[in-house]
Formats: sequence, C-alpha cells, structure tokens
Amino acid sequence: MLDVSGSVVATAPRLEVRVALTNRGDMHAGPIDVRGELFGESREARLPGGLAPGAEGLVVLDFASTPPRPGLHALTLLLEHPVEGPPDGAGNPPMSSQRAFLLLALGANPGEAVRIDAEPLKLDVRGILFVRLESRDGQAQRVRLRALTARGLRSDGDPIEVAVPPSGYATAELPLSHAGAPRGSRQALLLVAETLDGPLARTSVAAASFDLLSDPARLPRLRVPLLVAGLALLALALGYEVRARLTRPPTPTYGVERDG
Repeated sequence: MLDVSGSVVATAPRLEVRVALTNRGDMHAGPIDVRGELFGESREARLPGGLAPGAEGLVVLDFASTPPRPGLHALTLLLEHPVEGPPDGAGNPPMSSQRAFLLLALGANPGEAVRIDAEPLKLDVRGILFVRLESRDGQAQRVRLRALTARGLRSDGDPIEVAVPPSGYATAELPLSHAGAPRGSRQALLLVAETLDGPLARTSVAAASFDLLSDPARLPRLRVPLLVAGLALLALALGYEVRARLTRPPTPTYGVERDG
C-alpha cells in the first residue's frame, strides 16, 4: 500500500508538482511507475529502486503552466509495481495497481462543489455503480462525473454530465466491467466530479470500494477433483485389463494336417 502526498513546487515555465510516495506495506515495493493526469495531459515518472517498508520517495510531474480555469483541480494518479507471484500467460509479472489523487488549488481555492457517495456493489462480470451527488453550498451544480479504475477493472462509457439540485441529491449510473482483477477481492476506484459552469473550477474526488464476486461457475472449482477422479478411474480400468489378461486361459490352437 502506497500513501501519497504532494505540493506544487513551480508554476513557470511549467507547472511542476512534487509527488511523495510512502510504502506503508511490510515488503519492498518496486520499481514503481507513476502516471499522472491533469488538464487532460498525462505524464509519467518512475522510482527505479522502489521503496523499502516505511521509506519515502519523490517524483516530479510537469504540466502546462496555465490551467483551463483557475480553481480547484484534481491530479489523478495511477501507481503500479510488480509483486511476487507466477507470471501471466504472456510472461508478465503480477502487478499491484492503485489509484490516488491530489487536489491542487491554482490561483484560487473555491472549495469542492459536491459530495460524492457510492452505493455498495458486488460485481460479477458487468455491473452498475450507483453514485449520489449532493451540493455542498446549497447551489445547483452541473458536473462531469467519471470513474477511474486500476488495472484489472474497466469503466465503460464516457464521462457523464449530472445536474445536481440545490437540495437533495442526484443519482448517476456508471457501468463497470471485470477485466482480470482477482476474483473474491475488494477493489477501489476514484470518482471525480468537475463543475462545468462558473469562472472557477471546483473539483470533488472520492474513493469508492466494491467487492468482486468469487467465480460463480462450479466447473473451475471442481476441475482438480474431477481430474483426480478421472485418473483414478483410468488406472482402475487399466488394472482390470492387466489382471484379465494374466488370468485368461490360453486360447487352444489347432494344426492342419496335409497329405503327402
């Protein structure tokens, strides 16, 4: 598990953000790849030596110096590093993949516009995540909502626009798909809501967790017992055949007499 903190260290000629990673696990993590997205731009960095348990490392990501609008923006992050385990069918090592974020106030800090709350979900192959959005300041808001997943999951479809009333809440539906994450595990994603109106950007981010169901098919769970039973039956059949051959009386033979 990697904890994230950070700060803006320069605004010209490029916007530079220092991202600090701390390894909260009990095993070495690394090398660590960091991919950040801000203003629609993606940047990548790496900690080639990784991090020992409890250690901290720094990377710097740079972006365009002028945001589309001043205000509160989300730098979203994808953190990945290899972990112990057998490789996949293509020979790639298993990977730890997690989402993180930093909220950056650029030019002004108007605060977050909405509260985000996701309903519980148990995902099989495909499912719908129901998300509730509530105004924080009693004003109507129009936001663009998107879900950001880690490796092994997929958010289907484009970001959606949601009209949030001044009181009460609006409900949005985000389709999700299982794409290889371990069955029976608990997974997390980021929900990002960005206001579309007004002179200042107001971005809200929330983490949501959900459960991946165990494999529903009986055959995968029974594959090993069935294989063992099949081999036992085959061995038994071969044993009977050998025994039958050994105990079977010899077949009589008859000669043919020829004259002369």
